[in-house]
Amino acid sequence: MGGGLSSCSSGVRDFLSYVGVLPRNARHPASVVVGGIEYAVGQLLGEGGSAFVYKGRDVHAGNAVALKRFTLTDHNYQAHCMEEAALHRSLCPHPAIVNFYDSGIVERPECPLPELWIVMECVEAPSLANYINMRMAVKQPFTIREAYEVGHALVGVVAHLHSQSPPVSHWDIKAENFLFEDSQNLKLCDFGSASRLYYEPQNALQVSIAEAELGDRMTLLYRPPESLDLWSRRRVDTKADIWGLGVLMYLLVFFEMPFEANAMEIMDGVPRRFCAGRCETIPEGFGPLIELVVTRMLVKEPSLRADVFEVSQRLSALSHISPFPPPNPDFQIPQRPRFE
Repeated sequence: MGGGLSSCSSGVRDFLSYVGVLPRNARHPASVVVGGIEYAVGQLLGEGGSAFVYKGRDVHAGNAVALKRFTLTDHNYQAHCMEEAALHRSLCPHPAIVNFYDSGIVERPECPLPELWIVMECVEAPSLANYINMRMAVKQPFTIREAYEVGHALVGVVAHLHSQSPPVSHWDIKAENFLFEDSQNLKLCDFGSASRLYYEPQNALQVSIAEAELGDRMTLLYRPPESLDLWSRRRVDTKADIWGLGVLMYLLVFFEMPFEANAMEIMDGVPRRFCAGRCETIPEGFGPLIELVVTRMLVKEPSLRADVFEVSQRLSALSHISPFPPPNPDFQIPQRPRFE
């Protein structure tokens, strides 16, 4: 995803600093005050498509936090960042989500543009992507029990999002966005792509807008076919998260992605190992899980794809881990369309 000045290359940022739009001394400030509390700004932890993330510390209480900083370049981008903060706040507290503490717009004399800062829990642990790569490096596949436990955790946090009223689509479910709080608990850490809206463009202008916005929100290797073929007029909603979960579970089993970073291959909707009716060897004991992934999750037509609660029920039947109950539809407001 992208959209802010922090998504520019270092050369572009240097030029903007030179001409005074983004001052050099504003890039990594020493401290910031959010909600009346002063935080020391420490190590840069990440520089994502739309923000800087720092390790921080409450100057008075001494506890560690993570600080996410956005430079608000225009009103539309400010609205997007405020939506991220509001969604993240609304989803907490939850054991599988990085805790949201506070947020606020900050105007500093040395910076010509206002900034939004989000204060959240600091989880100093590897991501699921790091962990998978470490297992791959030492050629240590996941056991079936490990795969079920990780899958259950992933499904659980998505079920929480989809139980909201209206449901929240995350739209960037990927291994990099899950952090290990300890040796067992995974936490979802980024809500910059999340939305309570769905996309169903009906004309050329709407398709063009949707292509740009979804391109910013989604990661190609995890994108579902309907988000790449918007002329098909298939709705892009919470079912996109099921596709992302399917990609992740496939990765846990095979240590490879089901699709190349190729839009045409993804739109075909058939994982490489299952092309042309062939199926390469599935690791022993993983057949039922892969059947769930391929036949109910990595399904090209979103209306035929399982929802997260069906996935939870089926995973529970395989793993004997309790499923996540669906919300009462009588008390859940549906998502609204992006284009009305």
